[in-house]
Amino acid sequence: MNVDDATFVVHAYGLIQGDEPRPMPDHGIANADIRTIPFHRLEVVVSDLAAASFGEAAWAEHGEDTRWLTPVAAAHHEVLQHLVEHGDVLPLQLPGIYPSDEVLVDALDSSRRDLERAWRFLAGHVEWSLQIFPTSPPPTPAATAPRSGREYLERRRSQQSARDEVRRQRELLVMDTHEALVREATASVVRAPLDSAVTGREEPMLLNSAYLVPRQEEQRFLQVAEEHHHQLVATAGMRLEVTGPWPPYSFVGAADQNGDDLTRTAP
Repeated sequence: MNVDDATFVVHAYGLIQGDEPRPMPDHGIANADIRTIPFHRLEVVVSDLAAASFGEAAWAEHGEDTRWLTPVAAAHHEVLQHLVEHGDVLPLQLPGIYPSDEVLVDALDSSRRDLERAWRFLAGHVEWSLQIFPTSPPPTPAATAPRSGREYLERRRSQQSARDEVRRQRELLVMDTHEALVREATASVVRAPLDSAVTGREEPMLLNSAYLVPRQEEQRFLQVAEEHHHQLVATAGMRLEVTGPWPPYSFVGAADQNGDDLTRTAP
């Protein structure tokens, strides 16, 4: 199908290998059918959506409205998640809307070298996410009531010093964990920790990171994560949470001009 009717737009989810048949999702955004468009050796996975609901004007009006955007982003992700569970995928960002197949292909052609480099970098990989939280606050040593104001101040300084040392030890263990997982990954990214309003948890997030992991090394990566989780729980009052595998969202732009590996810190 070629969408040349102005009542429809083409929504692009991502790129997949063109010569590897794989099961497609049952539907995409707004329960729209899924189809593919050839793009050199790859294929673009798309849906045809009503322009009135998902065209440029709709995005301009609703793109900042979380009630509108959340289900759109969730459906976009569900398609990509289905694809990554059956093979490699290069995710495309929202909003990925075009008036026709030809305009979409022309737009991709303008970035063809970057897309091909990204595809080579991401092929055979998935993304795993990791977060570390404390399970208990830094301990405060028990003590009897101070006998003087001077003793009180000295005790407060001592307690603060003990808490600072616990925090320092936790930071070292967190970075040791991250570095161990970096060694099992092709690339990694450390993001700013999410605050409690996003996580819904009282405990502060200590690490928020993602790793680009070769599919054949996933079990090794998870084994290392599990080993460090047990260490964090047993010795430092922290827990490690790993989720995935995900489409490699965090690494689409991670290959440099030579397609080399990259370890970076996100803003």
